Amino acid sequence: MVVYQQSRDAARAVRELQNTVLNGRPIFVREDREQGGRGSRGNQRKGNRGVTRGGYVNKREDGEVEEGCQLFVNNLSWDTSWQDLKDHFRQCGEVERVEVIEGPDGRKKGFGTVRFFNAEDAANAIQTLNGVELQGRELSIRYDSKAH
Repeated sequence: MVVYQQSRDAARAVRELQNTVLNGRPIFVREDREQGGRGSRGNQRKGNRGVTRGGYVNKREDGEVEEGCQLFVNNLSWDTSWQDLKDHFRQCGEVERVEVIEGPDGRKKGFGTVRFFNAEDAANAIQTLNGVELQGRELSIRYDSKAH
């Protein structure tokens, strides 16, 4: 586990290092959201995050509130990488994080998530890209009901 003092540094690590390779092995980087436990960031953020419709609200250290939104994307091609998905969704706004879900055997499951820095861009993505084809598959996009 790595703990950052600034939330923007942690977000940058997730954005830039997720699904990269380290010493020949793929790494998966994500925010630790567990409540309690040694080294957990959950207690540090308690009270700073609240669930909104399909998204999250994050209170920055300077007191400003940032809104973001995570989308669930279904019907991905088996060949779609996280980078392909991120590039496709960038046309709708600034993408914070993308994940293409894989099973324990490393095979892609045909769905993933896309998190935008703000809810407006996420809503734009649903309106613009739902039903649009990516790598031969018509995407189905909705708010991610399991987003934290």
